[in-house]
Amino acid sequence: MDMNYYKLNNNKKKNYYELMAPPIYGIVLSSSNPTFAEDELIEIVSVSGGNYNIVQSNKAINHEGTLPTNSVNVGTFQSPTANYAATSEDELALTVGDLVTSFSLEEQWFYGICHGTKKTGYFPSNFVKPPADMPAKPTIPKAAAAASGNLGGAASNKPPAPPVMNKRASAAAVQAMKKPSQYSPMSSTTKNGAPAPPPKDVAVRSAPGSAPGSAPGSAPGASINKNFKGLNPLQFLLWSHNMAVLSSLFLFTLSFFSLLWASPPPYTCTLPDGSPINAKYLTAVTAASTVVCDPNAPPPNLHGDSLLGILGMLLAVLIYAFENDRWGWGLYYVISGVNSGVNSGVNSGVNDNKNTISISPRGLLYIALSAPFYTSLPVALAAPTLTAAGVGCCYGVWRGEAGDGGRARAAQARRRQQDAKDKAKAAPKTPGPLPARSIDPIKFYRKLVDENKLSAYLWLVVYVTANVVTFSVTYAKWEGIVHGGEEALRDGTLETDCDRDGDNCELNKVIVMKGGISRWGPLAKACGMCLNFNCSLIIYPIVRHLLRRLNNIGTSTLSQASNPSVFAKFFAKPVTKFIPLSKNIDFHKIIAKTMAGFAAAHTIFHFFNYRISSDTTLGTFSKWGYGGTAFVTGGIICLTMFMIFTAAGDNVRHAHYEIFFSAHHFFVLFFIALLLHGPVFWKWSAVPLGLYLWERIMQQRRGDRPFVVNKVEWIEPVMAIQFQPIEKSDFVFKEGQYLYLNCPYINPNEWHPFTISSASGDLEHGPRISLQTGEEVMEVPRPSSMSREEKWVKYCPINRDHKTMKKSEFLDKHETGYNDYVSCHVKVHGLEDAVARSWTRKLKEYFELMNPTGSFPYYFNQRDERGDLHVGRRFGPDGTNQILRVDGPHSAPSEHYGNYGTCMLIGAGIGLTPCASILTALLRYRWKKNFYPEILHFYWMVRQDDVDSFQWLVHLLTDLSHETKHAREQKQIGSQYYVEINIYITGVAKEPVPETELKIKEKTNFSFTKPSFKANQLHKMMRNPTVSSKKQVATQNGDASRKAENRLQDIWIWNGRPAWNEIFAQNKKQRQHENIGVCFCGAAVIGRDLQSQCQKHSAQDEDVMFTLHKENF
Repeated sequence: MDMNYYKLNNNKKKNYYELMAPPIYGIVLSSSNPTFAEDELIEIVSVSGGNYNIVQSNKAINHEGTLPTNSVNVGTFQSPTANYAATSEDELALTVGDLVTSFSLEEQWFYGICHGTKKTGYFPSNFVKPPADMPAKPTIPKAAAAASGNLGGAASNKPPAPPVMNKRASAAAVQAMKKPSQYSPMSSTTKNGAPAPPPKDVAVRSAPGSAPGSAPGSAPGASINKNFKGLNPLQFLLWSHNMAVLSSLFLFTLSFFSLLWASPPPYTCTLPDGSPINAKYLTAVTAASTVVCDPNAPPPNLHGDSLLGILGMLLAVLIYAFENDRWGWGLYYVISGVNSGVNSGVNSGVNDNKNTISISPRGLLYIALSAPFYTSLPVALAAPTLTAAGVGCCYGVWRGEAGDGGRARAAQARRRQQDAKDKAKAAPKTPGPLPARSIDPIKFYRKLVDENKLSAYLWLVVYVTANVVTFSVTYAKWEGIVHGGEEALRDGTLETDCDRDGDNCELNKVIVMKGGISRWGPLAKACGMCLNFNCSLIIYPIVRHLLRRLNNIGTSTLSQASNPSVFAKFFAKPVTKFIPLSKNIDFHKIIAKTMAGFAAAHTIFHFFNYRISSDTTLGTFSKWGYGGTAFVTGGIICLTMFMIFTAAGDNVRHAHYEIFFSAHHFFVLFFIALLLHGPVFWKWSAVPLGLYLWERIMQQRRGDRPFVVNKVEWIEPVMAIQFQPIEKSDFVFKEGQYLYLNCPYINPNEWHPFTISSASGDLEHGPRISLQTGEEVMEVPRPSSMSREEKWVKYCPINRDHKTMKKSEFLDKHETGYNDYVSCHVKVHGLEDAVARSWTRKLKEYFELMNPTGSFPYYFNQRDERGDLHVGRRFGPDGTNQILRVDGPHSAPSEHYGNYGTCMLIGAGIGLTPCASILTALLRYRWKKNFYPEILHFYWMVRQDDVDSFQWLVHLLTDLSHETKHAREQKQIGSQYYVEINIYITGVAKEPVPETELKIKEKTNFSFTKPSFKANQLHKMMRNPTVSSKKQVATQNGDASRKAENRLQDIWIWNGRPAWNEIFAQNKKQRQHENIGVCFCGAAVIGRDLQSQCQKHSAQDEDVMFTLHKENF
């Protein structure tokens, strides 16, 4: 392509330059020219002063005009690096060789136009990169040297067709695929390797029948500009959105009761069935009756407000509609405008203006609207929730958060589902026999066993039954109490003589004058008792030490058979068979949702009861809640649950884990209020709260154990950390387990979970390294010319050839030491942020502070009191705080890999860490000691543009392959052991990508056995895989499998995603063991697919069972 954008056309008699480069497109941000609409796609011809000379590109005739340069968003040229097939009408298909202009970037998707097809739409950012042979940002010619043109006008003033990139340019374009700017936990991936499609409402896009650049159906104010790219993505605004939605439900319910309490019914001295109470309670005070019921007594004043109730209900409906994620403005936050904030005053940094601060009208409005509701008793409970939503909204806007949080993306997914349903309904149906409705219990039981769901279903049945029994027993008890009180009023047997029955006399007087508890009371008490049960039960699934002890028992029949102890026979087997320990987090969530339902019902039933019999209710429950504080503590319980539940959603937890973590600590106030609310709760909570306090004490003790950091390695975006306990007995772990890391420098109370990526043997048999440089070393062979009497113990780096080194360069034994370590591989988030905000980014920068060289890997060492150098460093620059505190290890599902004869290890992206730990343990240590499993299938999926981030794995696989080959030659590993490593490269470019150098030097010294391949060879094959994954089964079972082009010893490299159905079928057919364990860590969508395959290929009658162990954090 010519680098001269504009060339004088001598064949024409006009004084202008004919456009020879691709058209320059822009989007109208705001328009004062009636010819051009806001959000319209236009073509920029030239620039004159502060204006662009433009034409409309969406009409068949030429409309020319001008617009100010600050009202147009000029696009950027992009070149596809791989073909992309559009999966919906909103997406733009890409072909290598095309040229596209992109505008906004939202959640890893660009909006743009293809120059060749003139179509607009969305396309994934990791399928394009700036062109290799032209500037990404177009140069706009000045007006004196420009000619106008349009996309659909007459030929006389239309520019020539845009040039198509030649093959050479295409090859250069695919050499550097663009990485997503930042990993978003809320974003998933599609089947063709692209990120999940962006919301339709986020920015301008084309729809059928509309002009390019229009956005029918989009939210008001949607604009294809930088308004969605603030200083931060939506984080606190997601929390405030959840609070606003839930506060609207609070407000509606409590406003309804404010309306009801404004006019409570009077007590007419009659029973619920309409019959009058005993006559002795209606006569004057006598010796037989010391209290009289007045049928004409006025109703009690419950401090309700009918006007405030009506206004509150209307406001609740408006807030819910406004925050609704389908038709409202919820989660729609731009960095300017009434929806989010206006600029005024001091400092924000948003909109590229460092002298302004963003203020949220929405947040201020919520705060102002909440004020009147503090004045009415029932609705006062909803007022703090609306205030909290407003404060969260103001804080989020002040932080410069912008985006829509996936609101419209969810709407698009719903549209696609509806389209699929409509197509299914429209498809012709062949009439056939109706399916049988009967259920065969035996078949259903076998289905549960085959799908490994028996324990989960049994536990769920037990849990539901326990709630039903608790509710029924409590309801029956209180229904009897209420009915007994009514019968006593009817028969006149209610004692009102305080001299003879002082304990209940005063309450009986109130019952006579005001009536007994209504039938709502037993319902409220039954729900309250279920709350006691669930509030105590919710603690058990999060007591990690208890879970670890139970998990260590094992979950397979094999482990129980190998442990014939009495404990295993009478306790271990029932626990591991009927309690789904790996579902602890899911069970915790189920209990929490059940608690929310019972809490709502408990409150509503009490409020109905209070309206009918307020005085009796207060008298009855005056002993409940210390000092009669049941209403106050009940309100505190509701508010703490509000704060916890609104921050516990996946959208908030994935966007900003610290919000989820901090808000969950409201549980302390929750349990304190609960103990005060009903004194009987201590009976329910004594054991679980004791266990939790014990867990926290143990966590503090574990966190105070001394650890030293040995090494930090950084290859964007993965940071590898190696550390070591000073006392190794303090940290005994199994492969597949995880731990919590805390950095006191960042926050002494903030802990984050990470899977252990090293084998337990690495803590006992780590490599020998140089104390000065940290490099791994090996022993130098004794020179043949040296006499035996002369001592010789020398070492050299493994990446240098000792034959070319001088004797003075060798290291003595005292200059080396063993690097026994535990490792974690951490994916660092928020690398694009101007300031470090994520915990992982702060940790990386903390390590950089201690790294004077500025290069990685960085090795830590320290000198003792004698001046001797040792591996690792314990304290940070302040000399008092430990660099890292470690809480663990903790049990995880993958730790049970050793219970199976055959195991499938599956990882995706950074989720390979537990798989790498298990693989290392087996090949390097456990198989030499004849441990299970005997057959290991390893599967790992990684995107092509992320391969370089996992160079540590390339070296690990190379080392393990070499060590395995040597061990087999030395007969250290039996012939029954088999390993197969499959690596799937996804999102592969159509043309080969260039080779890159390994940042970690590969070994050049090998002892005893010559390696089958080197790290560089494996890295090259992973960069450009050649064999499709669809051919995996045929290739591995073929006659030429040993010499396959994509095979390096036991490692297979595939292009594409794994065909799980064929893989499971092959493993089932070739199985050597009845039980096959499937250990997985990665995206939930893959986990669901694997669960489905395990269920499909398991069968009792065929003696095969696939058991999935899926990571849950």
